[in-house]
Amino acid sequence: MQAAKQTLDAASSAVCGSRNEDYGSPNDDFATQAAMISAYLSRSNGYTVQVTAGDIAALMVCVKLARQAHRPKQDNWIDVAGYAACGAECNAKAE
Repeated sequence: MQAAKQTLDAASSAVCGSRNEDYGSPNDDFATQAAMISAYLSRSNGYTVQVTAGDIAALMVCVKLARQAHRPKQDNWIDVAGYAACGAECNAKAE
């Protein structure tokens, strides 16, 4: 389980370290993205679409999995773990 521990440690360092300094809290950053994407999708579809900060985290996991399917890299797994942690943070704030 050494690879699993290294992956989780790297994700933890990224999410709990410089990420907040670089982008703000995951909830604030993803909420901003969610508002922008909600506005775009609502306008382009002609009906209200509500995207949440948790949705953004889930969608970013999808992006990383698509990249992993194209070209496997350890960094994708680190990012998946990091986005999962950010999603958990967003859901905790929403409750």
